[in-house]
Amino acid sequence: MATQSSREAWFSQYQDFDRDDGKQLIGPDGFFRLCEALKYSMDGLEPLVLLWKLGAKELGTVELESWDREVRAMGATDNATLKRAVDAAVSKFTTDFASYKDFYRQVFLYLRSQNQRIQVETAKTALPLITNQHWLFMRFVKFLEAQGPKMATMTRDQWNLLLDLSRSVDAEFSGYSKEEAWPSLFDDFYDWVREHPAPKPIDVTSSPK
Repeated sequence: MATQSSREAWFSQYQDFDRDDGKQLIGPDGFFRLCEALKYSMDGLEPLVLLWKLGAKELGTVELESWDREVRAMGATDNATLKRAVDAAVSKFTTDFASYKDFYRQVFLYLRSQNQRIQVETAKTALPLITNQHWLFMRFVKFLEAQGPKMATMTRDQWNLLLDLSRSVDAEFSGYSKEEAWPSLFDDFYDWVREHPAPKPIDVTSSPK
């Protein structure tokens, strides 16, 4: 079993030593090198899952304290065992909604801008990636594209509730009611879906993960 000193030595392989604030952390460059070592594409889902599993608070940044705590919790002692733990977490998303929901919500915190919102252009790229191209999210991306420049950002509440919406409606939005406490954005989405039926039957049996 790895000791604290061995975990710190492992961490130091990717640590940013050029900081002026004295913080012990892996920065974006070190995180990129870690993903390379794990053979993860930066365009894939796994780097985001890796950040989440390592308890990262910001995109591309991992603090020593969370590294030590989380790799110990995963039983990871080297890159190979860390990769197995991350890959297992991805596989578990299909059966453990609570775990996936926690990850999904954390992604917003990674991708939000300084105004605490997520840019629509960012959301349009991230949602298909983290939801396995689930039909509702793909339709929502189309809806966002149709809004053009009049909609530039999404709030955290909208992002989080979109996942709940995906488990509440079918392809025709049967059961959706504007009287319920959904964000007004979803009312607009509902109207758009009714006006723009899917060009072909949608497989509604799949889940976001």
